[in-house]
This record gives sequence, structure tokens and C-alpha cells, in this order.
Amino acid sequence: MRTVVLRVVALALLLLLALVAVLTVRTLHRLPNTVVYFVAADGTRFRLEPAYRRGGGGGGAAARAERQIAALAAGPTASEAARGLSSAVPAATRVLDAHLDGATLTIDLSAAFESGGGSASMMGRLDQLFYTVTRPDGVDAVSLEIEGQPVTTFGGEGILVDNPWLRADHPDRPVW
Repeated sequence: MRTVVLRVVALALLLLLALVAVLTVRTLHRLPNTVVYFVAADGTRFRLEPAYRRGGGGGGAAARAERQIAALAAGPTASEAARGLSSAVPAATRVLDAHLDGATLTIDLSAAFESGGGSASMMGRLDQLFYTVTRPDGVDAVSLEIEGQPVTTFGGEGILVDNPWLRADHPDRPVW
């Protein structure tokens, strides 16, 4: 009788462990694994705010950057927009190439990235891009190209762009 009870208890514990394992795996697949930064208005100023996303896995830093930039171009979800977030990245922006060399990510974007908007919009889209693709860790610098040409000035306003842009030189999220 005692061995039957012990076997039932052991079986119950095994089933409980299997249930916990299944629930853990399902929960981990739903957790955000990437961050994209959107623009939030703060009176007369703008700032970047993180939005946590489930970005899919695999493909390394370059593939992750492509997914992140696509998310920036698509803009915030309805719930993120309700929190006052928006994107300065034009919807037609496309990644033409992205590759990682050491800890420097080179991103070649379509000309749409540079189209439209004033100084605040241009600053916002650059900041969105740089802060987004340097999170999570693994990318310490970003070299930006548009249609295959390295970018040192951006937009009609001639915003100076560090090329490469070093994350360590910009530890705090910008306000403009």
C-alpha cells in the first residue's frame, strides 16, 4: 500500500514539474526581447521613450536591426500611440543592407529615411535609429549610409552626424 502511495506521489510531482516547464517555456516566448524607441512630446520638447517588443529571434544583430527599423517605420501600436508615442521615421524607410563588423553596425537605408520633416523631425529619426539599434547589447557603434553613401550631414538642415556614431558618447536619451 505504501509503495502505491509513493508511486502516485512521484507521478504527481513529475506531472507538476512538466506543467511548470510548459508554462515557463510559453511565458518566455511571450516576453519582449527587443526595444524600439519612439518620440514622445513633452510640452515644447521631445524625448525618446522605449517600447518593448517581441521581435522574433535569429539572424544576429543585422537581422535584428532590420526588424527594429521596420518597427520604427511602421510606427507605434495603438496602445503605444495612446501613451503619446509617435515615430519620426518615414513609413517608406527600408533597410538596403545591414552588417556587423565587430561591434559596429553599418546600416544602409533608402532615401526615404531622409525625406520630409524639419529639424526636430530629423533629430528625432536619427535618435530613434541610433538608440534603437544599439539595444539590446552587442552594437557599440552605428555607421549610417543612405543609398550606399556614408552620411556625415543629414537632411536639408545639414545636421552633423558622427560616422560612426558611438553609443558610449551618448549614454543618456536625448531631449530636443
